[in-house]
Amino acid sequence: MKKLLFALMAVAAITLTSCLGKTATPGQSDPQAEAPNETSELNAALEKQLNDGNGEGLFALIGNIQEKAIGFIKDNPEKAKEYLGTAQAFLKDNAAKIGEVLGKITNTDVAERAQELIKSVSEQPVEQLLGLVGVVDNAAGAVGEQVEGVTDAISDKVGEVTGAVSDKVNEAKDVVDKANDVKEAVGNLIGQ
Repeated sequence: MKKLLFALMAVAAITLTSCLGKTATPGQSDPQAEAPNETSELNAALEKQLNDGNGEGLFALIGNIQEKAIGFIKDNPEKAKEYLGTAQAFLKDNAAKIGEVLGKITNTDVAERAQELIKSVSEQPVEQLLGLVGVVDNAAGAVGEQVEGVTDAISDKVGEVTGAVSDKVNEAKDVVDKANDVKEAVGNLIGQ
């Protein structure tokens, strides 16, 4: 069971890293690549990057949109679903123009990562993107519970050992006290 859990965690982590991971690009420092909080502002932000012909900015914005959607999952899963769905619809509707803009990115590594990210966001079902985050959250929760169990067991053992050591120290004190009593009694007998 543990092997299966860790295998699932590894697959989910690899998938999330490749599909949902933060991808640092020069455009991410651009304040215009900031992902809006509201779905209603999402198309305008995407359109601005696309119309400006800013491939790196568009790439950064898509990465920031994913991060924002992941942040919505715990508090409002429906908003996360709507948010990613809106981004997906825009990417699908503007695929040709997006391809042209991404083609203008001079750094080939950034261009390849941008194309992979945009392809994964536009082609993967929203439920699957959100489900992967749920799998990782559940796996992280299970691991957290196991760590907590181990920590509790260690704490219990430390308590037992501390108690046993304390008992032995008290026994040793009793032996020393008895030896001192015997010494005193012998001293009294010799001194009489």
